Amino acid sequence: MFGEYSTAKQYFERSVELDARYLDGWHNLGTALKKLGNPAGAFAAFKEALKLDPTHASTHVNLGNLLIEAGQLDDAVECFERAARNDPSLAAARSRLAEQVSKRGDVRKAEALFRQSVGLDPDHVHGWSGLGRTLEDIGDAENALACYRQVLARRPQHPLALGHYLSLLRVEASPDSLACARKLVSEPSYGDDARSLVGYGLAKYHDRRGEYADAAASGLAANAARRRATGVLDRSALTARIDGLIAMYDANFFFERRRFGQGTDQPVFIVGLPRSGTTLCEQILASHPQLHGAGELPDLADLAVHAMDGTGLPPWQAARHITLMRSRELAPGYLQALRNGAPKDRLRIIDKSPLNFFQLAFAAVLFPNARVIHCRRDARDNALSIWMENFNPDQRYATDFDDLAFFHAQYQRLMTHWNSVLPLRMIEIQYEDTVKNLEAQARKLLAFVDVPWDDRCLDFHRNERAVQTPSRWQVRQPIYSRAVGRWRTYSSHLPQLSAAFPALAEDTAGGRVE
Repeated sequence: MFGEYSTAKQYFERSVELDARYLDGWHNLGTALKKLGNPAGAFAAFKEALKLDPTHASTHVNLGNLLIEAGQLDDAVECFERAARNDPSLAAARSRLAEQVSKRGDVRKAEALFRQSVGLDPDHVHGWSGLGRTLEDIGDAENALACYRQVLARRPQHPLALGHYLSLLRVEASPDSLACARKLVSEPSYGDDARSLVGYGLAKYHDRRGEYADAAASGLAANAARRRATGVLDRSALTARIDGLIAMYDANFFFERRRFGQGTDQPVFIVGLPRSGTTLCEQILASHPQLHGAGELPDLADLAVHAMDGTGLPPWQAARHITLMRSRELAPGYLQALRNGAPKDRLRIIDKSPLNFFQLAFAAVLFPNARVIHCRRDARDNALSIWMENFNPDQRYATDFDDLAFFHAQYQRLMTHWNSVLPLRMIEIQYEDTVKNLEAQARKLLAFVDVPWDDRCLDFHRNERAVQTPSRWQVRQPIYSRAVGRWRTYSSHLPQLSAAFPALAEDTAGGRVE
């Protein structure tokens, strides 16, 4: 295939040499160059095509895709808008852009783009599905359900829409919907990705209705399918990574680099296991007028990967190998991402990517005055909540209770090390303590980030900011205690959970487990 594109490139280059006004020649040359990994050449060719015909919709689409890959979203928006104006059938172009915009946290813009896509083509199921997920992020469950119904009216077995529909539904599902979902989950011919998506939705549907045996069975089916599709946790690799972090980053390492990075104290990192209360913690803080919640940013981890480009070394070694000057060059890139979308007067901005606990050495050499909030939760409740959730397929530990226990132990080992050597200011917040006494924990958090008390932090559920995590619905409710000790509800249906955490001493209040 590569050779075919190379040959095509030569023919198209020759065609525009013979006739510089050959529109299709420039367009096809751009397409071939993009396939050959030459975005600069492709960009130039597409621009030549648009000089000849500024209304050529497919060229605008291709140019927009290039701009998305280059991170130039505003220019990409313009390209897709021009494409849509000149060819109303290009609804998929808007959806593609909306997905990218949403990933970067601009949920309102994504909503508008998805609405435009289904306005252009009411049968565009990808647009309806994307709009439904975006409305979930905003907290509009009723209209999100309406979007999923639009999808299912056209494609009753659409796995993503069916899974999300069932997970949101507050009333009894129709017999047809349940029969379709159960058939899809049980039959291997549908594929493991589809079976897992629908299985997680069924598990939430049954859990909400108190049908715990059915919820457990659906969760087992979903996680088995996801595990077949993605593979198992590489325990050896995880252990080696934690061993390496502990050996490489000791107190002396940080002392020697105490002048690295930028002196700003604006970043606040919330870390911990997923589903440990990180979103709740961020929502409490983000309800304060001097603070801003940036959501789960990938940028710290991405920056570590970038810092190690060309070295052949793993990203977790980035803090070791960057110089003083390099640390000061890298820091502004993260700050730009952190501040994107934040009002300019915010004293602190929160990055609540939980797995940044792997990146705390890198964070310390870039921002030695940053703060870290470590969220903790009963290990069994935490494991059950992760296991019941449709997480990123890369999170291979999430599909099996034994792997969850192993991952939990390695995470604890690393956090114990950071507590003893990391120079950053750190605080621990226990989920159960927050449920028991919200005001005391909120005051503790605000004192830690050095802002005055504000009553709005107790009404965090009224905050209308978009939340792009699985906890989006929980943090839109007042504080509740029903998730504390939840693992007991499933103990007879999921004996694997208790077996995976045999050393934990049960707290009769369902509270803290050390």
